[in-house]
Amino acid sequence: MLDDPVDAHLLDAELRLTNKNVRHSAAKKRHIPRPWLLVGAIAATLVLLAAGGWVIARSRSPESTEAPEAQKILDVQAGMPFQILIPAYLPKDFDRAGMELDVNSTGPGGEPMVQLTYRTRKGQTLFIRQWVPVNPEKEILAASRPIETKWGQGWMLRQGEDLLAMWVDIGPLRASIYTRDQTLIPRETLLAIAETMGPASNRQVFNFIVNPPQVREVQPPPPVEIPINAEGVQEVDLIVTPGGYSPLRFSVKRGVPVRLTFRQLGRVGCGNELNFPTGPNDYVALELDSQNDKRVFEYTPQVAGEFQFQCAHLMYRGILTVRE
Repeated sequence: MLDDPVDAHLLDAELRLTNKNVRHSAAKKRHIPRPWLLVGAIAATLVLLAAGGWVIARSRSPESTEAPEAQKILDVQAGMPFQILIPAYLPKDFDRAGMELDVNSTGPGGEPMVQLTYRTRKGQTLFIRQWVPVNPEKEILAASRPIETKWGQGWMLRQGEDLLAMWVDIGPLRASIYTRDQTLIPRETLLAIAETMGPASNRQVFNFIVNPPQVREVQPPPPVEIPINAEGVQEVDLIVTPGGYSPLRFSVKRGVPVRLTFRQLGRVGCGNELNFPTGPNDYVALELDSQNDKRVFEYTPQVAGEFQFQCAHLMYRGILTVRE
């Protein structure tokens, strides 16, 4: 307790001044300019919306599940001589549940074949055909290029801006995957589809997302060298099959007579007509009337280089190499 009234008065004044300053400081701390309040509210709202959107997107993201077309396959599997495959990966535009199944087709050699047809909502189509080839070495995808796949060597064909096709051998089974619209499926996507093929009997899972593999071309095998026989003639048996020419690539020596025998094996459509090069700008036309027919043609190549031989409609193609 203070006895001096002057000191008590001064202390009381100091206390009032101090309390006033404390209240003023607290008021300053509590006062936040309104623009900063608005910015903070907007930022908090954006964070909440982003978090909510992430949760919704995650809940709606596709998860691997049973392929909806698997039951259609299983309903007919018992009557097929091979196990039918379906892709685990397909772009999400395709209607898997609406897949169309045809089990009454035949392959290039007359063997049983299955065709799966997938459509987008716009009506674009992807075809997957499967069969066990009778002569796998002779059934080739004409004019295709060999590529690497997880199944081993495959074949890819591009024709203009329309047809894109791929063949892969999965065990004894051959699968042909193709579309008539290259803008629908890039070639990397087509390879991804081929590499995810698996048995429908396993209730194959499917998804919409995959890391597309890189398409790597394989160098074609060297052409078959045609030997010179005892008569000094290079004899060539050129056979056209439903899958293309055999041999597909062959070479002859310039200045040495060539005797070409042209035959067909199986139903080859326009493949019965052959345009064979005799020089850089010259061709001879050979045509077969039946499967038992043959045409023999003799000439002497004079110009070295590579020349394409083909059917009249360019569906079948092969390469002749004239070496020095």
